[in-house]
Amino acid sequence: MNLPYEKILEHYRNPVVQEEIVEFCKGRWVGFHCEKEDEHGKKILVRYFGKRKIPIRISKLQDFQKAFSFYAYLKPRTVYATANIYGKLNSEEDVVTLSNIKACMPTWDIDNKLEKWNATLQTIHEIVSMLESNGITKSYFVKFSGRGAHVHIHPYAISGEIRLKHNSLDLAWAIVEYIREKIAQKIVDISVKLGAENLRVDNEIDPQRLFVSPLSIHKEEAKISVCINPNNLDNFNPETDANLDRFKHFKNWKNYVEGEADDLALKAYQYIGGFPGFPKHKRRKHPPLDKQILKWLNRINF
Repeated sequence: MNLPYEKILEHYRNPVVQEEIVEFCKGRWVGFHCEKEDEHGKKILVRYFGKRKIPIRISKLQDFQKAFSFYAYLKPRTVYATANIYGKLNSEEDVVTLSNIKACMPTWDIDNKLEKWNATLQTIHEIVSMLESNGITKSYFVKFSGRGAHVHIHPYAISGEIRLKHNSLDLAWAIVEYIREKIAQKIVDISVKLGAENLRVDNEIDPQRLFVSPLSIHKEEAKISVCINPNNLDNFNPETDANLDRFKHFKNWKNYVEGEADDLALKAYQYIGGFPGFPKHKRRKHPPLDKQILKWLNRINF
């Protein structure tokens, strides 16, 4: 939805908005999705400063203000940051060096239509239930993405000891895939029951994947990405609680317990293996999720 750009600027001038975006972006590679279009009519996404291709990074308020000002001519609208947290971000080489990844945030990307929020909500509950049954009760957060939702595990809920033994991106990918496959049948049931044919739970973990920052404006919808209190998920209303002029945001999304995700990380890695784009990854021990869902849909003639 088109928004007057002054309204977008007004939102990003809000000190609370700036503080939350900075907190999320620390150590991550940042991207801005802009209102300006390229010669092909596609909205421009920027991830580097200038011709030297220095990755955009935001570690403090001044960094955010500088980056927003630098790209003002492109009219930035949406702020993204990687699932990966990097040791350094000084050159293009830093974002492609796997050993530079210090931690990675396991993320379930729930894609759905906004008007089918009830199906999205039930899917969130299924993921959260699986996390809590695996001992993760204080280190996850739920974020309305502006249309669907993201469920994240704090990257440092996987201890430094485990991250030294295994690549962080491998662990994050395995965790997400493990839970996806465990709940695949339930997601199909939710989709059928609620007529949410667009409902999907994706594993978007890869070396350069971006996720929308808390309190960023959605790239198309006139909605704000807000974190939701996990104890009040059922009370969240995307129609009234995520608007530019009025939003409810759970600031304690930053909380975590170091090591709380260790058991799940090791179990998932043993079961799934590492990111499939890396060499010497383990072979999966079960059919891919897409084939499982297709088999089920054929069985019920959906």
